[in-house]
Amino acid sequence: MQDISLHLLDIIENSVRAKARCVKVRVINNVIKNRLRIIVEDDGSGMDAHTLQQAQDPFYTSKAERVKKVGLGIPLFRQNAELVGGTFKMASEPGFGTVLTVDFPLDHIDRMPLGNLKDTLLGAIIGHADVDFFIHLLYRDKSQELGFHFDTKAIREELGDIPLTYPDVIEYIDQSLFEGIQNTNMEDV
Repeated sequence: MQDISLHLLDIIENSVRAKARCVKVRVINNVIKNRLRIIVEDDGSGMDAHTLQQAQDPFYTSKAERVKKVGLGIPLFRQNAELVGGTFKMASEPGFGTVLTVDFPLDHIDRMPLGNLKDTLLGAIIGHADVDFFIHLLYRDKSQELGFHFDTKAIREELGDIPLTYPDVIEYIDQSLFEGIQNTNMEDV
């Protein structure tokens, strides 16, 4: 994968396949700590310790159809973080979901770029309109802390019977994500 946002999309798809009804995505750009942190938390089916270990194996996949023999998303994400001195942690419990935390050093020359975060998040939200997404972006440096929160559950409650896939709603979500990413300095990561 060419950028972190593509890894993020893969992890979100894993959450949806695990029957998550709520996916929380946090992207924290902490200049003070020289760290870009990605956290994805879901309320899906979760995994026992054995399955959790297998999920990090590049030659394992949980896909029922087994069309492809390997699941490289999680192992590649881990590898890309660790190759630049970052960290990768995954915790899960059956019936309680999964939490994935990945850290990248901001200043490493070989750190992959964040990529097109707006389109990744928009695609996930629209592609899985029945799943609640909570997005939190945070930028922190010595002089400021900038935050952005986005919650599809709140939007869905406000809209009533109007679906998230309605064109005007998609435009609103797109614009909100765009402004949130700009206002938290995420477009330059």
